[in-house]
Amino acid sequence: MKRILIIIILITIACSERSKVQMITESDAKTYQDTLVLQISDRDKSISYRELFKEFCTLVEDNFYSSKMVEEKFVPLKELYAKRVENVATDSGFSDLMNNMLIGLKTSHTYYLTPGDIEYYYLSDIFSSLPHIKKLFPGGVIKYPTIGITTEKTDSKDFITCVLAGSNAEKAGLLKGDEIISVEGAQYHPIHSLKDNINKEIVFVVKRSSGDGIQKITVMPTLLNPNEQFLEAEKKSINVIENLGKQIGYIHIFSYAGQQYHEILTDAVSWGELKDVDALIIDLRYGIGGASPAYLNLFNQNVPKLVSKDNKNNEYHFDPQWRKPVVYLTNKTTRSGKEILAYGAKQFKLATVIGESTAGAVVGGALYNLSNGNLLYLASRSVQVDGLTLEGVGVQPDIEISMDVRYCQGKDSQLEGALKYLSNKLTATQGQ
Repeated sequence: MKRILIIIILITIACSERSKVQMITESDAKTYQDTLVLQISDRDKSISYRELFKEFCTLVEDNFYSSKMVEEKFVPLKELYAKRVENVATDSGFSDLMNNMLIGLKTSHTYYLTPGDIEYYYLSDIFSSLPHIKKLFPGGVIKYPTIGITTEKTDSKDFITCVLAGSNAEKAGLLKGDEIISVEGAQYHPIHSLKDNINKEIVFVVKRSSGDGIQKITVMPTLLNPNEQFLEAEKKSINVIENLGKQIGYIHIFSYAGQQYHEILTDAVSWGELKDVDALIIDLRYGIGGASPAYLNLFNQNVPKLVSKDNKNNEYHFDPQWRKPVVYLTNKTTRSGKEILAYGAKQFKLATVIGESTAGAVVGGALYNLSNGNLLYLASRSVQVDGLTLEGVGVQPDIEISMDVRYCQGKDSQLEGALKYLSNKLTATQGQ
């Protein structure tokens, strides 16, 4: 058994930015997916569920960050679930059992993941520089079936919570708040609904309001690399919004797991599309954490501005800092390193935090591959921020704006509240 351990709470991954999302043909997609399924199936046959359970428990006992919690919570669970695993007959049954067991630890960054879980691909891509992770994927290339949405299940209904900018879902007309009734006549699943229909148009049946009828929307799934997809979506999210006579810049950082994501932001405000806006909104909702607290230096005012002139007396200004009003948008999905940014922004008055309390998911995560090809993501380090524990606590916003995403028809009350706040702040400042 090979183990992989990397702390990703303050992750800075050195990987080159790929400016265009790569697509593959339907034939290549099927070959890729068939190979991935075959690899996982082959490994499944090599170990019994009883043996896999022992392997799983050893990893938790040896590496979970709190030996006290292991002794008090996990060991009793181990005895209980050792009996239940004897009745497991399927991979999905084993996965459900392990995740139910891990819930007993009441800690974030702790999941049993299979190729049926989106996080399996997200995390594998973050750790893609490690050879043992690459071996889990055909040719070492990490791709997953996607249309560019995130969803959550509420009252047994699947709702779209986020539509990535520039994604096939956005182009097709799917909206935040849509209830997914079915996909190709079957119940929606984030992976299984898409994996057999790569580069084919499929029908999503959605309900846009609680009282209206259903509508059918055709969208095409593709196989994409998560890192490339998130970089492209971040670039496409950059927008200048006119509000009450003010120019408000907006950017959505879906993943912050690497310096390359922060560079898109800094480039946009230093010399790009957001350079001349009056204020800035940075959306930290949904997706992946991983941000370094050093990213708050973007708002450091104690950095000099530069002005240079050429022999024709032309002036060139360079100011890498953001010195105008800024908002961080947060909600219950804002997690890990993103929460540390929200904490620092609020604590040192670098930015105004607007929205809902963050997830309270701030520990050091580690990724392990098991003998059957599945993954164990485990909290392996406790983390304190300026001596405070945010795990299980989260960060309260400066201005609380709650939002029920269900049937919101693409509207975003938290974003609208941030726009109003910044516009009023700018107007008040100019009137002084």
